[in-house]
Amino acid sequence: MRSQFYVPVDGWLNRVDVRVKLFTMIAVIVMCSIWGNWVFLTAMLLAEHLFLLSTRIPARKTLKVWSFFLPVIVIVFCIMLLTVHLPGWTLWRWGSWLVTSGTMDLCAVVALRIADIVFAVFTVLFTTSRAAWISGLAGLGLPYTAGAAVTDAIQWLPTYAATVHDLVLTQHIRGRYARIGKHNPLTRTAAWCSAHARAIIAAPAHLSHLNRARSITALAHGAHIDRMGAKRTYLHPAHMRLTDWMLLILVLVYIAAVIVMMVVFGW
Repeated sequence: MRSQFYVPVDGWLNRVDVRVKLFTMIAVIVMCSIWGNWVFLTAMLLAEHLFLLSTRIPARKTLKVWSFFLPVIVIVFCIMLLTVHLPGWTLWRWGSWLVTSGTMDLCAVVALRIADIVFAVFTVLFTTSRAAWISGLAGLGLPYTAGAAVTDAIQWLPTYAATVHDLVLTQHIRGRYARIGKHNPLTRTAAWCSAHARAIIAAPAHLSHLNRARSITALAHGAHIDRMGAKRTYLHPAHMRLTDWMLLILVLVYIAAVIVMMVVFGW
């Protein structure tokens, strides 16, 4: 479905317990935020892409993430390059503007950090279904209603994007050429603004409709039957397999190795 981040493929990451993936994601975010070693950050970014590739996530999904966040990374890089002044070898001088090796290193580290954190989050989003989110959060002790609310909040952005896409196509068919066409930029901008304004109104209703359809499907499969005060049941309750425990141990060992390299060796 277009209105979700999850990619329904038969990949090994899709079968990993949500709690392990959440722990790994948080660990990666914390390590990338604390340690500014560009070799580590580059290796982490390559590892995230290998994970997505090995779990059969289509390349177009990865490219779509890059197409959205690469301009943001470039803007941040350029702003820091213009405003931050650190000691180091002079790489470029133009009047009063000076670019040093220290400034360039810091800008590169920040850009890599943003990319690492983005792909750490999207690796989890691409490989976790709505049912897995709810059962995993329930395994962490979160009530069903709270888990469903968190899952709905996660799915709001793709639902909004799908709604905007449909509205733009509708306007294009009607001759308003919001995407491409013969009209001037002001007309296209007005069409885009109109599409986003209508999407803000329509997205909650669209999301509610999708949630109702998913709930009916889950009930049809016996996922949950509300028996008043009885405890809720799940079609696929969260369960840690041997593979999940092994992955968790590997992540803990990796975290320990990173701490040793940071503290002991001072890298």
